[in-house]
Amino acid sequence: MSSNIYEDINLAMNVGFTKGARKDGGQREERIIDIYDSVDRDYGVKHDGGLNSEKHLPSVRRNRFRAAALTLGLLCFLLLVAVTVLSTRYISLTLEKEQLQNRIEELQASNEQWNNDCWDKNNHTAWMKFGCSCYYKSTEMKNWTESRRDCKARGADLVVIGSQNEKDFISKLSKPETTWIGLQAVKKKADWADKWEWNPVDQSPLIYGAWKNGVEVNPVHGALSTAYVDLEGTWTQTNNGSKRWICEKQISRV
Repeated sequence: MSSNIYEDINLAMNVGFTKGARKDGGQREERIIDIYDSVDRDYGVKHDGGLNSEKHLPSVRRNRFRAAALTLGLLCFLLLVAVTVLSTRYISLTLEKEQLQNRIEELQASNEQWNNDCWDKNNHTAWMKFGCSCYYKSTEMKNWTESRRDCKARGADLVVIGSQNEKDFISKLSKPETTWIGLQAVKKKADWADKWEWNPVDQSPLIYGAWKNGVEVNPVHGALSTAYVDLEGTWTQTNNGSKRWICEKQISRV
């Protein structure tokens, strides 16, 4: 379209020359320049042949807007991911907290029940609990037979030790005195020898032992030997004397 415009201009120039032949050349050139200036202003063409700089501004602004929109979109995506991760972690922690709280409540209820089970209502004394049993250490001294009789009156019996952990617990409970345990030498008619048994507590054979080094383990025949925990926490035998004692009763779990 612009080429037609300039063709019209050339035509106008020719007309100008025809009609204004009597005018000088300088005046004709001035009219032609004015026509070009008017066309350039109307169609946004610079004299140097380039496009008007105002035509570039909308494109630059659109590019900046797109970059800002992409950046904002990326930030929103990252924020959404962070919120999702934090929400998942929060839900997980909440569930773990609830599980721990339930476990604590169960342990508290169990501990309360154990305390009730280890409370001697008749004698108004509290027993110590370990594993599935309650233990009581006497405050007076008696021989082995009388000690066992006292335990029976409390609904228990002399302690039976069946493991290293229980042995360590009884050793601590016994200190700083020596205490009777439910181990006794029993005469066996079959071989005419005495053997150690948790008898007459539960008539079970001696499987686990913690005898003191150098002690004669074989009981004295017919001497009704009994065992006790010494000051070092190991076992020693005797057939007389008075000591404190430890009673044990198992907790019945429903």
